[in-house]
Amino acid sequence: MNITVYCGSSMPENRAFQQAARELGEWIAHEGHALVYGGSRVGLMGIVSGAVLEAGGCVHGVETSFFVDAGVARDDLTELFVADTMAERKAKMIELGDAFVALPGGVGTLEEMSEIMSRIRLGMNPGACYFLNIEGFYDNLRGFLDDMVREGFLDDVDLGRICFPETLDELVRLLEADFANPRESFATAAEMMRR
Repeated sequence: MNITVYCGSSMPENRAFQQAARELGEWIAHEGHALVYGGSRVGLMGIVSGAVLEAGGCVHGVETSFFVDAGVARDDLTELFVADTMAERKAKMIELGDAFVALPGGVGTLEEMSEIMSRIRLGMNPGACYFLNIEGFYDNLRGFLDDMVREGFLDDVDLGRICFPETLDELVRLLEADFANPRESFATAAEMMRR
């Protein structure tokens, strides 16, 4: 399975976030999965990719040319795709991924996962996405999504496909369950508009 991981390019002070990135990378490699990520060597992105590589795993980086020129791309990846724009980068990461996971991150991580949530809502792949909610980092986002349900902008079925595991073990259980028994695809956008 190719697991696309979105996360911060900054290094957080919270060591729990760093540890989660390291453990996720190690698990991806040990289970024979491949990492798809943004291609950088810095921040949590550097930790998760480094952990996969150190454990002998496969890493596909997708980086924009201006970040490559700035010297932030890893040079030891299994494969590096160079995109001209951020939109192309995001599209390639989606194309390569089978599962989509967010570690803690900033507005870039949120923007990328918003695209995944929109695709879920429209009945496109993927069937689910996962915010690794270390120490409650994504609690406010989960509350905001609950508000959307309450106001009728999102339904419970869609919300149920946006998961907030609090530990790596919980994330692994969800991934294994979802890929052993894939969730039924959503209604098409046209069907949803008729509701």
